[in-house]
Amino acid sequence: MAVEEEPLSPIAGIDLRYLNAKITEDEGDLILLIDDGEVQVEFTSGMGGSWQQAIVGAQRMASTALEYAASLRRRPARE
Repeated sequence: MAVEEEPLSPIAGIDLRYLNAKITEDEGDLILLIDDGEVQVEFTSGMGGSWQQAIVGAQRMASTALEYAASLRRRPARE
């Protein structure tokens, strides 16, 4: 029997115009920190699973960000 998943709702928003991103390390674990000066999000590889799963997730996020940027380029400029 399939489990129904409820749609997710954003709990925070990051303004891309002020985006900062950096890679840091904590006890040997790599962490990606993204913020806009007001909100900060931490991306980690998690406690379980494989490195391959973390790599696939990071690539999925990067590919979607590139697609988002390409979509923005196709829209008329806003002042």
